[in-house]
Amino acid sequence: MRRSRLRAVARWTTLGGPGLVAAGVFGCHADARGEAGRLSARWTGPDTAAFSARAVAEWCTALHLLEIRAIAGDTGMAIVLYPADTVNAGTYPVRRPDRADTTRPPSAAVALRWFSRTSIMGYQSDTGRVTVERTADGSLAGRFAVGARPLVTGARLTATGTFEDLRIVTAPPSCAGRHPPDTTHRDTMPAGEAEPDTSD
Repeated sequence: MRRSRLRAVARWTTLGGPGLVAAGVFGCHADARGEAGRLSARWTGPDTAAFSARAVAEWCTALHLLEIRAIAGDTGMAIVLYPADTVNAGTYPVRRPDRADTTRPPSAAVALRWFSRTSIMGYQSDTGRVTVERTADGSLAGRFAVGARPLVTGARLTATGTFEDLRIVTAPPSCAGRHPPDTTHRDTMPAGEAEPDTSD
């Protein structure tokens, strides 16, 4: 189980890898009803920028984790929640992705990637918190504030943001590293472009 969870987390923490788009890590899909929430983020560090995009929340039963992910053009963010039991309202302390699933739950991990002027920038969280709320209709909302380190070299960044109107759906078996036959069709959501944040 531990090895499987690490493989699944590595799908989106290896943000700079060439297989990112091909693997669909940030290929944000709608669920069967076409429902999706929204995630908005702003970060400061080597670059200051912001994006807002449609987001989904998928529960991976085999690995007992919830993955929230969003994409806007070449920019993507993923939040993984490790609940003690079910995903309840509360605070999820942020850890490094390779430690979050070994820490006593609840905990969370966050990853972010975007294209800078010269290269792909990938970051992994190591500090902060994700606060989750349950709304009256049962959907998820929340906010986050994290510190993140670069995957390769460079300066740290801080990221803050919110998510809302997320309805949890069951992730496909491939969330645990398996690759089932392609027997269903899922439409890819249209994505927008990230824009520099000039609102200081």
